[in-house]
Amino acid sequence: MKKIVVKKEEQDKSVQITFRFKSLGQLLEEDDPSSLPEKELTEEAEDAISGHLDEYRVSKPARLVIELPGKDLTDGIIPHIAESIRHHFGFRQDDLTHDLKIALREGIYSLILMLVNIGLLLLFIAYVGVSEIPPQSLKAGIILAFLTIMNWATIWDTYEHFLYDYRNLARKRRIYRKITTIPIAVNSY
Repeated sequence: MKKIVVKKEEQDKSVQITFRFKSLGQLLEEDDPSSLPEKELTEEAEDAISGHLDEYRVSKPARLVIELPGKDLTDGIIPHIAESIRHHFGFRQDDLTHDLKIALREGIYSLILMLVNIGLLLLFIAYVGVSEIPPQSLKAGIILAFLTIMNWATIWDTYEHFLYDYRNLARKRRIYRKITTIPIAVNSY
């Protein structure tokens, strides 16, 4: 397993996160035929960079330092590596924007379904109140239990969607956006 060594230093009100990669291939996808700076990061590098930056508030100033073996850093490649990291996270940010639009649409559908289910429950309760069906009857109890379970499931799904899933996607997009704007230094070791 190729391990990425990470070192964090908090200075004043900012943080510097240093990532030491064992090779350029651990940072940039070797199978990607694109040239720098369009080359994609490896999944391991993307997760490490965004995950460690996620430990801090998005508003906290940060700086990234990428350390690579000297043999991998040929003349003129250093500025392209930093630009490649920015390019990758900018591209992924666009993907997350697309995912957020779809998630918002699905969340609105969940919200509508939840309101319809609540309406059905209230209509049934009102119907039982004005009809000759006794509220304690087996028939009314089964329908009420079914509507209650349906409401519980749709309300929970809607809460989970907006409070957890959508919020996490939005935070990830803010982190990716931040990576495209913060200083990135590339050093050899």
